[in-house]
Amino acid sequence: MKHIAIIGGGIAGLSALHFLRHRYGDRCRVVLYECEDRLGGTIGTDRIGGFISDWGPNGFLDRIPLTLEMVSELGADELLDPADKSAGKRYIYNRGRLHEISPSPIAFMRSPLLSLKGRLRLVAEPFIRKRRDWDNDESIFDFVSRRIGSEAAATMVDSMVSGIFGGDSRKLSLEACFPIMRKMEYDHGSLVKAMIAKKRAAKKSGKSSSGPSGPGGQLTSFKNGLNTLIEVFAERYGDAITTGCPITEIARAENGYRVVREGGAAVEFDAVICAAPAFAAADMVAGMNQSLSKLLASIPYASIVVACLGYDRQDIAHDLDGFGFLIPRRQGKRILGSIWTSSIFSGRSPEGMVQLRTMIGGDTDPGAVELSDGELLDIITEELSPVLGLAGPAAYIRIFRYKRGIPQFLVGHPARMSQMNDLLRDFPGLSFTGNAYEGVGLNDCVVRSEKAVMATAKHLGL
Repeated sequence: MKHIAIIGGGIAGLSALHFLRHRYGDRCRVVLYECEDRLGGTIGTDRIGGFISDWGPNGFLDRIPLTLEMVSELGADELLDPADKSAGKRYIYNRGRLHEISPSPIAFMRSPLLSLKGRLRLVAEPFIRKRRDWDNDESIFDFVSRRIGSEAAATMVDSMVSGIFGGDSRKLSLEACFPIMRKMEYDHGSLVKAMIAKKRAAKKSGKSSSGPSGPGGQLTSFKNGLNTLIEVFAERYGDAITTGCPITEIARAENGYRVVREGGAAVEFDAVICAAPAFAAADMVAGMNQSLSKLLASIPYASIVVACLGYDRQDIAHDLDGFGFLIPRRQGKRILGSIWTSSIFSGRSPEGMVQLRTMIGGDTDPGAVELSDGELLDIITEELSPVLGLAGPAAYIRIFRYKRGIPQFLVGHPARMSQMNDLLRDFPGLSFTGNAYEGVGLNDCVVRSEKAVMATAKHLGL
């Protein structure tokens, strides 16, 4: 029997625990250590007075088979809660009003979201020369400006990047954040040509195609909120989980690694999968390898505030028919956008009430996380009122702050990950998973954790 430690009880660590137990449970003993008294990391759900509010992530796209396979293996299929079809309607706030992002090219070209000049520049995309220098990384903003124009980049893509990553599109790496977009230009020389090729291939195969940011999918959560998944993990694998147990050090041992718990107690393992945030992992390995520690510590995080607010339905003039809206940074607003939670998932608010989930902060507004609840509410109310027609105060308020909430894949991130992989060749049996390496979403964490488990299994001969 091989002895394996998992450090971190967020979705990445719990996924790794599942894959090990489900696939190799008769050949290994696994222990998961979580520093907090609860599991889930940024995943959590409050259920108060008929409102169901997710602390951080509120779902995942069902486009990745592995996540759904894991849910099925956990016996949680019946707990899945797909988003309402109206969630396909998404809006961008620009020049004082909301604009629906239509999937129809004709409808989009008629939309006043972009100026006529901006729309004509977008149409010219197939005629823009393909990039020649593929060795250097490029920011998302620079890529999009080059392909479809600076106006579309500042209006459409900048808002999307702040909504997904809480980041600045001028700083984030295209290759790290949207590798499919880079590949589309590399393979086809044009995003439009790539989309046409995908549609033709999809038509032949009978599958649906999607936009340039990657394959589509339906937003999916769980009944009673995303934390339902964490509760399923805890019930299934509680015998392998120790909460309230900070790990201070990972060190080499004669036949593997020594994991040191706070207070000095140490346990030896044949392999370790570290699913802690990169900044915490950096401290754990500092005594073992300074280069690895410095690399982990160099991955920055953006702060973010999530405000879940409940209103009387009669106090909101907007029909809230859709997913919600995002705001480009150049519009001068502090909120990043607002998701209409009770329109997306059923049962998220009591009868006659609605719930809105508004984000504020991110890399472009780091001070927001330090504001008081009252200051945050004033900003949100002032900026939401003219957009949605608020006529009354929030009757339900839950505010969640994350000072180091979302990893930022800055330009050069792929090179740093390559360097990290080179360093890890000297540490067989040590793996890192989580949202700081290959993607910030729930699906990304699950996929990365399976890779870590497969590498661990190969190393140990499971």
